[in-house]
Amino acid sequence: MFNGTVTLRWSAGNLNRLTNDLHSPVHYDLDVLEMEEREKVVKHMWDAYSNSRQIRLPRFWQEAFEAAYEELTSDVPGVKEDAITEIAEMSIRSVDLYHPRIQSMVRV
Repeated sequence: MFNGTVTLRWSAGNLNRLTNDLHSPVHYDLDVLEMEEREKVVKHMWDAYSNSRQIRLPRFWQEAFEAAYEELTSDVPGVKEDAITEIAEMSIRSVDLYHPRIQSMVRV
């Protein structure tokens, strides 16, 4: 089995402002359940992004999926899951899962 890490390329969008915060202590203090919930949201949003041309996602999700497209469509074991985890960690700084508008869009 292969192990590795994924580093998303931010050239597709303006996510460079988030990369400075990726290694801040808040990511290491996260509850496992919170990360699982965030990963479920990422997977749901990815399904919406990849399966529907009619849905316009918020900017964060659009840019994250454009930057990680190759990783999210990879057949290499673990690459897709690593990308999902990284996007979930980035969403902590950018996306409020409990905002009423997001809740109405995301059904996990």
